[in-house]
Amino acid sequence: MAPYTENQIEDIEAWNRGREAAIRRNAAKGRNRKWLAEDESREELQNFISDCYDPNTFLGAMNEALDQWGRLTEKQEVAARNAMAKHKKWHADREARIAEERANAADCPEGRVQVTGEVISTDLRQTAFGGQWKMLVRDDSGFKVWGSIPSKMFDLATENGIEPHGNSFKGKRVSFTAALQPSEDDPKFGFFKRPTKPEVGA
Repeated sequence: MAPYTENQIEDIEAWNRGREAAIRRNAAKGRNRKWLAEDESREELQNFISDCYDPNTFLGAMNEALDQWGRLTEKQEVAARNAMAKHKKWHADREARIAEERANAADCPEGRVQVTGEVISTDLRQTAFGGQWKMLVRDDSGFKVWGSIPSKMFDLATENGIEPHGNSFKGKRVSFTAALQPSEDDPKFGFFKRPTKPEVGA
């Protein structure tokens, strides 16, 4: 096939821009390979940065810098490593806190029990009868239970000035009596049904 000529290319300026962009991309890839080869720990750093897409954040800006230039400046790298270290520490502290909470948590009881604690999460599940809001509640003694939000709680929410929406209960203090069934896989987790006498706090 004969090579393209200017007469065959309808928009020579656009073609040139595309060609220059391709050259820049290839140059950035080459710089990136060299940058990574200079320090093996940079691959972990680059993987950490690559998960950040918001250009309005520092890490998002670093992601764009790597994409454009293939490397970070010395100051950028130091700042990005500090951000990664803080992120790791946050996760380590969180895992330690969760492990401690789990170790101190009581096992989920069986039978009709009063549950008093905090709503950790809510979710709208579709059933044969339509949408049904569910909630995960962590009892003050540590065990967690999952079940349907009783309709009475929506009435109480309205009375307390809370938007009567399933997601509005997240983070709220609640209390109710229900039949609990511990999970076969996790003694500190269970399911509740037939909740009565619900209360909703702040």
